[in-house]
Amino acid sequence: MALTADRPTTTKDTTAARATGRPDLAVRSRLAALNAFLMSGLTLWLGLVTLNNVNDFGTNKALIGSMLTMRDLVKDPVRGNGLEWRAMPESMATPALIGVILYEVLIVALLARAAYGLWRRARGEETGIVVTQRANIALGAFAGLFLLFLSGGMFFGYWIYIGAAQQVHFTGLIIGLLAALLVNLPSVTGAQQER
Repeated sequence: MALTADRPTTTKDTTAARATGRPDLAVRSRLAALNAFLMSGLTLWLGLVTLNNVNDFGTNKALIGSMLTMRDLVKDPVRGNGLEWRAMPESMATPALIGVILYEVLIVALLARAAYGLWRRARGEETGIVVTQRANIALGAFAGLFLLFLSGGMFFGYWIYIGAAQQVHFTGLIIGLLAALLVNLPSVTGAQQER
Protein backbone atom coordinates (compact mmCIF):
# COMPACT_ATOMS: atom_id res chain seq x y z
CA MET A 1 0.00 0.00 0.00
CA ALA A 2 1.16 3.57 -0.60
CA LEU A 3 1.31 4.36 3.12
CA THR A 4 4.14 1.97 3.89
CA ALA A 5 7.77 2.55 3.06
CA ASP A 6 9.87 0.00 1.27
CA ARG A 7 12.94 -0.86 3.32
CA PRO A 8 14.76 -4.07 4.07
CA THR A 9 13.37 -6.26 6.83
CA THR A 10 15.32 -5.93 10.09
CA THR A 11 15.72 -8.33 12.97
CA LYS A 12 13.17 -6.33 14.96
CA ASP A 13 10.66 -6.65 12.11
CA THR A 14 11.27 -10.37 11.96
CA THR A 15 10.88 -10.72 15.74
CA ALA A 16 7.62 -8.75 15.67
CA ALA A 17 6.40 -10.86 12.75
CA ARG A 18 7.13 -14.10 14.63
CA ALA A 19 5.46 -12.87 17.82
CA THR A 20 2.27 -11.65 16.14
CA GLY A 21 2.19 -13.78 13.02
CA ARG A 22 2.44 -10.72 10.75
CA PRO A 23 4.94 -7.95 10.09
CA ASP A 24 4.45 -4.77 12.06
CA LEU A 25 3.63 -2.19 9.44
CA ALA A 26 3.46 0.56 12.06
CA VAL A 27 7.23 0.52 12.26
CA ARG A 28 7.52 1.21 8.55
CA SER A 29 4.60 3.59 8.13
CA ARG A 30 5.38 7.03 6.82
CA LEU A 31 2.59 8.30 9.09
CA ALA A 32 4.26 7.10 12.31
CA ALA A 33 6.62 10.08 12.44
CA LEU A 34 3.78 12.45 11.54
CA ASN A 35 1.73 11.06 14.44
CA ALA A 36 4.66 11.49 16.81
CA PHE A 37 5.18 15.05 15.60
CA LEU A 38 1.46 15.84 15.94
CA MET A 39 1.27 14.40 19.46
CA SER A 40 4.39 16.34 20.45
CA GLY A 41 2.85 19.52 19.06
CA LEU A 42 -0.39 19.00 20.99
CA THR A 43 1.67 18.38 24.13
CA LEU A 44 3.61 21.60 23.63
CA TRP A 45 0.50 23.62 22.78
CA LEU A 46 -1.55 22.44 25.77
CA GLY A 47 1.51 22.78 27.99
CA LEU A 48 1.77 26.45 26.97
CA VAL A 49 -1.97 26.94 27.53
CA THR A 50 -1.58 25.47 31.02
CA LEU A 51 1.47 27.63 31.75
CA ASN A 52 -0.45 30.71 30.58
CA ASN A 53 -3.36 29.77 32.85
CA VAL A 54 -0.98 29.61 35.80
CA ASN A 55 0.99 32.76 34.90
CA ASP A 56 -2.09 34.86 34.10
CA PHE A 57 -4.35 33.47 36.79
CA GLY A 58 -6.17 36.78 37.31
CA THR A 59 -7.32 37.18 33.71
CA ASN A 60 -8.53 33.59 33.48
CA LYS A 61 -10.25 33.83 36.86
CA ALA A 62 -12.06 36.98 35.67
CA LEU A 63 -13.18 35.25 32.45
CA ILE A 64 -14.44 32.19 34.30
CA GLY A 65 -16.08 34.42 36.90
CA SER A 66 -17.85 36.36 34.15
CA MET A 67 -19.13 33.12 32.67
CA LEU A 68 -20.21 31.58 36.00
CA THR A 69 -22.01 34.70 37.23
CA MET A 70 -23.52 35.26 33.76
CA ARG A 71 -22.86 39.00 34.21
CA ASP A 72 -23.47 39.93 30.59
CA LEU A 73 -26.72 37.98 30.40
CA VAL A 74 -28.01 39.49 33.63
CA LYS A 75 -27.37 43.01 32.21
CA ASP A 76 -29.11 42.18 28.92
CA PRO A 77 -32.87 42.84 29.14
CA VAL A 78 -33.69 40.45 26.27
CA ARG A 79 -31.17 37.66 25.69
CA GLY A 80 -30.58 34.80 28.10
CA ASN A 81 -33.26 35.74 30.65
CA GLY A 82 -34.42 32.14 30.89
CA LEU A 83 -30.88 30.95 31.71
CA GLU A 84 -30.04 33.35 34.54
CA TRP A 85 -31.18 30.95 37.26
CA ARG A 86 -28.08 28.87 36.46
CA ALA A 87 -25.67 31.61 37.57
CA MET A 88 -23.18 30.73 40.29
CA PRO A 89 -21.35 32.96 42.76
CA GLU A 90 -18.06 34.50 41.61
CA SER A 91 -16.28 32.72 44.47
CA MET A 92 -16.53 29.51 42.39
CA ALA A 93 -14.18 30.95 39.74
CA THR A 94 -10.97 30.14 41.63
CA PRO A 95 -11.78 26.47 42.35
CA ALA A 96 -13.07 26.05 38.78
CA LEU A 97 -9.85 27.45 37.30
CA ILE A 98 -7.68 25.33 39.61
CA GLY A 99 -9.67 22.26 38.52
CA VAL A 100 -9.16 23.15 34.85
CA ILE A 101 -5.40 23.64 35.40
CA LEU A 102 -5.05 20.30 37.19
CA TYR A 103 -6.96 18.53 34.41
CA GLU A 104 -4.75 20.23 31.82
CA VAL A 105 -1.60 19.09 33.67
CA LEU A 106 -2.91 15.51 33.62
CA ILE A 107 -3.65 15.74 29.89
CA VAL A 108 -0.20 17.18 29.15
CA ALA A 109 1.37 14.22 30.99
CA LEU A 110 -0.77 11.76 29.03
CA LEU A 111 0.04 13.47 25.73
CA ALA A 112 3.78 13.49 26.53
CA ARG A 113 3.71 9.77 27.36
CA ALA A 114 1.84 9.05 24.13
CA ALA A 115 4.24 11.24 22.10
CA TYR A 116 7.22 9.38 23.55
CA GLY A 117 5.70 6.03 22.57
CA LEU A 118 4.86 7.28 19.08
CA TRP A 119 8.44 8.51 18.56
CA ARG A 120 9.68 5.07 19.64
CA ARG A 121 7.27 3.50 17.16
CA ALA A 122 8.44 5.83 14.38
CA ARG A 123 12.04 4.78 15.04
CA GLY A 124 11.07 1.10 15.09
CA GLU A 125 11.87 0.66 18.78
CA GLU A 126 8.33 -0.14 19.89
CA THR A 127 5.57 -2.16 18.33
CA GLY A 128 2.13 -3.29 19.34
CA ILE A 129 -1.22 -1.81 20.10
CA VAL A 130 -0.24 -0.38 23.52
CA VAL A 131 1.21 2.74 21.87
CA THR A 132 -2.08 3.36 20.07
CA GLN A 133 -4.06 2.73 23.25
CA ARG A 134 -1.99 5.29 25.17
CA ALA A 135 -2.46 7.81 22.37
CA ASN A 136 -6.22 7.17 22.40
CA ILE A 137 -6.41 7.76 26.16
CA ALA A 138 -4.46 11.01 25.82
CA LEU A 139 -6.52 12.22 22.87
CA GLY A 140 -9.75 11.20 24.59
CA ALA A 141 -8.78 13.32 27.60
CA PHE A 142 -7.78 16.17 25.25
CA ALA A 143 -11.12 16.06 23.41
CA GLY A 144 -12.89 15.66 26.77
CA LEU A 145 -11.41 18.95 27.96
CA PHE A 146 -13.00 20.80 25.07
CA LEU A 147 -16.30 18.92 25.44
CA LEU A 148 -16.28 20.02 29.08
CA PHE A 149 -15.67 23.64 28.04
CA LEU A 150 -18.39 23.50 25.39
CA SER A 151 -20.91 21.89 27.75
CA GLY A 152 -20.13 24.34 30.54
CA GLY A 153 -20.37 27.20 28.10
CA MET A 154 -23.72 25.98 26.84
CA PHE A 155 -25.00 25.60 30.41
CA PHE A 156 -23.96 29.16 31.31
CA GLY A 157 -24.94 30.63 27.94
CA TYR A 158 -21.44 31.92 27.13
CA TRP A 159 -22.06 31.32 23.45
CA ILE A 160 -24.31 34.39 23.43
CA TYR A 161 -21.48 36.78 24.36
CA ILE A 162 -18.18 34.92 24.06
CA GLY A 163 -18.38 33.43 20.57
CA ALA A 164 -14.59 33.57 20.05
CA ALA A 165 -13.99 31.29 23.04
CA GLN A 166 -16.60 28.86 21.79
CA GLN A 167 -14.87 28.75 18.40
CA VAL A 168 -11.54 27.96 20.08
CA HIS A 169 -13.19 25.14 22.03
CA PHE A 170 -14.82 23.71 18.90
CA THR A 171 -11.48 23.88 17.11
CA GLY A 172 -9.76 22.03 19.97
CA LEU A 173 -12.41 19.32 19.86
CA ILE A 174 -12.05 18.91 16.08
CA ILE A 175 -8.25 18.76 16.35
CA GLY A 176 -8.53 16.06 19.02
CA LEU A 177 -10.92 14.00 16.91
CA LEU A 178 -8.83 14.33 13.73
CA ALA A 179 -5.68 13.40 15.62
CA ALA A 180 -7.45 10.31 16.98
CA LEU A 181 -8.43 9.30 13.45
CA LEU A 182 -4.85 9.71 12.25
CA VAL A 183 -3.39 7.74 15.14
CA ASN A 184 -5.81 4.87 14.51
CA LEU A 185 -5.24 4.42 10.78
CA PRO A 186 -4.52 0.75 10.05
CA SER A 187 -1.18 1.56 8.42
CA VAL A 188 -0.09 3.29 11.63
CA THR A 189 -1.38 0.80 14.18
CA GLY A 190 -0.03 -2.20 12.28
CA ALA A 191 -3.50 -3.70 11.85
CA GLN A 192 -3.20 -3.70 8.08
CA GLN A 193 -2.21 -6.96 6.41
CA GLU A 194 0.87 -6.84 4.22
CA ARG A 195 0.35 -7.84 0.60
